[in-house]
Amino acid sequence: MIASRKLSMMRQFVLGYAAGFRAKCAALAAIGWVPAALASSACGAVYPELAAPVRAVPDGKELAPPPPKALRYIAFQSAQIPERTRDGRRWDKYGGSAPDPFAKLLVNGKELILTPVQSNTLTPTWPGQKRANYALPKDAELTIELWDSNPIHHDPICLKSIKDLDEQVIQDTLDIECASGARIRLTVAPARPKMGLGLHYELRTTEIGVTRVIRHSPAAWADIRKGDLILSIQGRPVKGMEEGEAQSLINAHSRTGLQLQLQRADGPARRVLLKEGPMYPTLDEGLQF
Repeated sequence: MIASRKLSMMRQFVLGYAAGFRAKCAALAAIGWVPAALASSACGAVYPELAAPVRAVPDGKELAPPPPKALRYIAFQSAQIPERTRDGRRWDKYGGSAPDPFAKLLVNGKELILTPVQSNTLTPTWPGQKRANYALPKDAELTIELWDSNPIHHDPICLKSIKDLDEQVIQDTLDIECASGARIRLTVAPARPKMGLGLHYELRTTEIGVTRVIRHSPAAWADIRKGDLILSIQGRPVKGMEEGEAQSLINAHSRTGLQLQLQRADGPARRVLLKEGPMYPTLDEGLQF
């Protein structure tokens, strides 16, 4: 009860702030301080974004559909670094006995993964790294780099290019041997799933707007798109709903079947039945593993 009351007070604060901001923004537009062409977007884009429930996939759950081939789950597992550089020097320019390593993964020359620095170790595992799904273009060239953040010479500990990724991955593991004697191990596996609808939305004054859709999700496969308006939920018109009612309906019916009536700007209203299923979000969509 207390948590519900706090949530209600927080939402009232956010909506009150949003209304006040829009009023001030509109006033500035009226006197020319905000360009008229920007007023509608600049003054209106302050509604809180909400998301349909997301949870871990239950053990034994069949993945239908299976992970898309264009997506991979990639993470650095570990590295083993020799005790000294190739010319026999200590690693750390400040006199430490071990390097402060970090790793990079580039795809076609563009940085995809950058681990945090793990200090003073020859066996980093980078526990704070972002572990996620990534889109890999077909026939992509991967470059794996291992660096010391405090080097005597600014040369990588390891620099390795991979052109035939699938041929080198064994049981979801990619092992790299470096000219320096270092070794790097990565996990390269089919995309990992979450359970959900893949739907993000915002509660406006008299309507609900779709703000984002996970690219590989039940919402996307139902052809729901950013900008669609939700007119009704479980047969109940959105206009006139009580505070929190829309979110409660979406949360309560996401597993069993969520009935939505949607309106797109260039098309007629249509009805969609959404049900929670496996989805495969990428890092840029805000979900990690």
